[in-house]
Amino acid sequence: MNKFNFKRRSFTQGPHILGPILILAGVFALVSPSIFEAENSPEKVFGVGGGAILLGMLIINSYGGMLIDLTEQKYMAYFSVVGYKFGTWVPMPEIKRISVFSNSYIRINTPNGISPTFSGKVRDYVVQISSYDMEPLFSFTYSNKRKAIKQAEKLASKTNSELNIHIAG
Repeated sequence: MNKFNFKRRSFTQGPHILGPILILAGVFALVSPSIFEAENSPEKVFGVGGGAILLGMLIINSYGGMLIDLTEQKYMAYFSVVGYKFGTWVPMPEIKRISVFSNSYIRINTPNGISPTFSGKVRDYVVQISSYDMEPLFSFTYSNKRKAIKQAEKLASKTNSELNIHIAG
């Protein structure tokens, strides 16, 4: 069975950044009794530290995505929690064209106390899948040019589709 899996997650944006923060806080909670003098019971320390680490791991391993079954001609928009995907399979029209193009914009992240305040010019690479009527069926955004082209080539070869790469400079 030929499947294409696109995961929508970034460890530097949105709620996923909370996962690594919780893991670091949990490790700090576990290590802190050896650094600081406090009268906390070992059960409380392990409960708080272990709970923060488990919650952080759950957040890191939860994400959305799109799974395309190229053999059965169906797709599923899913939400994955610790590897288990929740979603419904939907029939898909035949794929005729795969296009890759770049998109540049300026990202401004307003300080909110949780997310980093990175700002600057960003270039994303978009893989767009179209059917007979050339209406886009799916659009997948990658931050890495080589990965976007590699995934587009993989899809085009498995679906016998036309591949168009339009990437500026």
